[in-house]
Amino acid sequence: MNILVSGGTGFVGSHLVQALVEKGHQVAILTRQQKRSKDARITYLQWNGEEIPMGIGIYDAVINLTGAGIADSKWTPARKKMLHDSRILPTKALVNYINKSPRTPQVFLQISAVGYYGNNPSGTQTEDSPSGDGYLAELGIQWEAAAQPAKCRTVLMRLGVVLGDGGFLDRLLPVYRFYLGGKLGDGKQPLPWIHIDDVVKSMIFCLETETIEGPINLVAPELVDQKTFSKEFADVMGVADIWTIPKFALEFLFGEMSAVLLGGQRVLPKKLRDTGFEFEHPELEDALEDLLGED
Repeated sequence: MNILVSGGTGFVGSHLVQALVEKGHQVAILTRQQKRSKDARITYLQWNGEEIPMGIGIYDAVINLTGAGIADSKWTPARKKMLHDSRILPTKALVNYINKSPRTPQVFLQISAVGYYGNNPSGTQTEDSPSGDGYLAELGIQWEAAAQPAKCRTVLMRLGVVLGDGGFLDRLLPVYRFYLGGKLGDGKQPLPWIHIDDVVKSMIFCLETETIEGPINLVAPELVDQKTFSKEFADVMGVADIWTIPKFALEFLFGEMSAVLLGGQRVLPKKLRDTGFEFEHPELEDALEDLLGED
């Protein structure tokens, strides 16, 4: 397939692009910076994140992974605008390209997040569950709504916390190496997670499985809370897990963004399991050992 990817140079995107070319696909990556590829299977196309350049060609599939990091900085009004615009504007631009393309792509894979369900620690959430309340839920609703006018099979990939050689784990490693890891608040908040290998595998599964469309939860099947995650992370690293950062301190330090650390969702990958997907790392301990354990 000839595949157009937005966000292909980021943490998740770079892993996905590599897997796609290894499977024999040609990939064109939309990027804000001018780049040249040393790999004939990969092409870089410069854009401004708001409008697709003229004459970029015809593609069999479009994948959108673009969006500024939710927890990269405090949620000031300016930061909230960036979080919104970095998601909605590229999505609308890609939908416009899809709908005006001389040959409509077969599929549009659109990134989303489990924040769509809001802070919902009780019960479980599947793809059939309603949206939640709060800033992250509202952002997720708008993000998915921007993708839905695409006139092809559209998959809304609600991603959990990704564990891999970058992103979330990179932030945790120095904290635990200095023995500062532990509970956030009471530690009971659920933490929906997924190994980077399963992110890539599930995205390709969505790309190739024609019966999959609409929302799909990209999370591991094992449900854990933050306290359990912290303990298993510390155990794999061979360090102590003794600290508790109280809720009021997190709210003081991070303001509204503390909802990311203190909230959570008990999300299940029902649609993936129902369609026969098999996880490489369904359990947290195995996932952490794979990523952090000694060779």
